[in-house]
Amino acid sequence: MSTPEADLRRAAIARRVVYLLLAVAIVATTLVPTEMKVVPSPLSRKVYDRLEAMPAGSPILFSFDYDPSSKEELYPMSLALLRHAFRRGLRPIVMTHWLNGVGLCKELVERTAKEAGKESGQDFVFLAYKPGGSNLLLNMGESLKGAFDKDFYGKPTEGMPALKGVGSLRDIPVVVGIAAGGTTEMLIAYGRDRFGFDLGAGCTAVIAPDLYPFLQSDQLFGLLGGLRGAADYETLIGRPDTGVKGMPAQSVAHILIIALVAGANVYVFLIRRPRRKEA
Repeated sequence: MSTPEADLRRAAIARRVVYLLLAVAIVATTLVPTEMKVVPSPLSRKVYDRLEAMPAGSPILFSFDYDPSSKEELYPMSLALLRHAFRRGLRPIVMTHWLNGVGLCKELVERTAKEAGKESGQDFVFLAYKPGGSNLLLNMGESLKGAFDKDFYGKPTEGMPALKGVGSLRDIPVVVGIAAGGTTEMLIAYGRDRFGFDLGAGCTAVIAPDLYPFLQSDQLFGLLGGLRGAADYETLIGRPDTGVKGMPAQSVAHILIIALVAGANVYVFLIRRPRRKEA
């Protein structure tokens, strides 16, 4: 006869088995070279098409709002977006609302600028971090150079060639926010709806469903969701990187979880439940 203590022991063992199976599946898929064709989703393609349609020399604001805990999902899509912007000859203005994300942003901007041969202050601006959240956005909507009088490297933003013609957020046609938290909603309420720029977004996979209503209301023109969104964008720009490389392992893990859930349900309904009735 089953007892609560025995059930707890079995559950603990089953949990460890699941973790072990996941570890084996992910490691094996990572070690064995596996190619997976990535077909970009319509939401990812909308982000790509919007940047592709921008005239060369246009300013674009990127808000990279995450820290190292979300790096594996959000850094690859940020990298692909900046590569695309530099390739199109746009003028990226990069900032973050997360203090812990400044180091990642700096590495990201300097890496892509070096690849493209772009110069800080001339071809792009790295504003980095400033506290304030929604108040900071409102200040940027009034005067971007008033909100950020200097860039990350201490250069005055007034008269900076990369900010030519940009007095406030009203002069920036497109903003893309990559967020691990609620910054996207803040960009909508205190930025897009007030100052009229087009807003695209990227986020961790777990947050993506919460942003779908904003796509339906046209407050977002496109969305990159999780590692899959990063893989989509890498495919669209023709430069596969860690996003595409991570898809086989992620897909195998998802398939394994589905199989385990299905197997557990079969066990409960066809084997364990009849035994309990007999007891």
